[in-house]
Amino acid sequence: MSLTVEKLNEDTTFLFAFAPSFAPKSTKRKVPGAFTILLDPWLEGPSSILHPFFQIASHTHKPAIKSLADLKEQPDLIIISQDKPDHCHRESLCSLPKSTRTRILATPAAARTIRSWKHFHPDTLHVMPPYYPERAGVVTRIRLEPYTSSSSAGEITIANIVTKYDITGLHNAIGITYRPPGSLLSAVGGETINLAELNRPATSPGALRKSRSDVRLTSTKSNPTTRGRSGSAPRPNFLDPLGHSQSMPEEPVLGPLELRRVDSKAEIIARRHKEKPLSILYTPHGLSLAALEPYLSHHLERIGALPLTALFHCMNSEQNPLFLGGLVARGAPGGVDIAAGLEARYWISAHDEVKELRGVSTMWIKSKRYSREEVMGMMWERESHRDVKRKEPTEVKMLRIGERMRIDG
Repeated sequence: MSLTVEKLNEDTTFLFAFAPSFAPKSTKRKVPGAFTILLDPWLEGPSSILHPFFQIASHTHKPAIKSLADLKEQPDLIIISQDKPDHCHRESLCSLPKSTRTRILATPAAARTIRSWKHFHPDTLHVMPPYYPERAGVVTRIRLEPYTSSSSAGEITIANIVTKYDITGLHNAIGITYRPPGSLLSAVGGETINLAELNRPATSPGALRKSRSDVRLTSTKSNPTTRGRSGSAPRPNFLDPLGHSQSMPEEPVLGPLELRRVDSKAEIIARRHKEKPLSILYTPHGLSLAALEPYLSHHLERIGALPLTALFHCMNSEQNPLFLGGLVARGAPGGVDIAAGLEARYWISAHDEVKELRGVSTMWIKSKRYSREEVMGMMWERESHRDVKRKEPTEVKMLRIGERMRIDG
């Protein structure tokens, strides 16, 4: 399997294209099990916070495309990581038609902003809640349909990891994992998994569902009179493009064979598949490794998605006075901690464009820029103090506008 990363602007707009192992490196057709995600599209036009007098920012380099209509193929999903206008850009998002089939997954504050525009159909927009492992429904799961009736479904997971007591609302991360549908090539010992033994079949292909962070809850067709096990009304499917209604039982349905082997469906998948999920962490302003720990231990480790495949993190640091929120971007010092702690294969620069800034709030901001060589030196120094040396150190990348990078699983 592979992840192709394309940088669409100098700042932090990326297009991710996931593909299974058998997909050819170049094809005009979308293969089964493939999925595309667009991050924080900000293309043409300025972004302004509160009022242009307070702050207005503009690109200093032309983006690869002028509008989302210029994409050769519309993405399956758009993720909006923050409500700030350089992440949640009205002009760019509204270049999608109102009837778009692309779904938008946004943090709660960003979802409120997008709803206020009254541009998209209500079914287009979905909320990505903060990740707290003790709560239900904190991981968004996207089912990738199996290739045959005897193979296993794939899955994409998405989580919004937040920092507590962050008055700026800037220091969060979006965690993404990708596991393609199983096949004879990806199952241990050449065996395939029939998910009919694990889950009742979903009513619609490609349906997005919310579930607990450690197991996948099942879904079944239902009518409005169907009641859950506790007698409450059934919870609807997170996204059902075919318009079916689904109920979500409180406990996973497992076949007796699986119950004798392991307790968790995630463990079943992780043990029986040779292919380790691809894992991405996108944190444009940075956050602490401590804030990531619950997501790492309760989700990524459980599904076998560590070490991290790719970290998208700022390299430049920015600091405001305390009355304007203090630290804006953690930059290379914070990124080194995460890249080393998660043993990331790649660290790709994000949100490091030197933008044209105007407004009173920009008068006091202090920035420090780091070159790729400086960041690699910091990584080398950090690795030199580790007791156990890694076979392959983190590779630091700074992509150009329009550049594509392929990462094989």
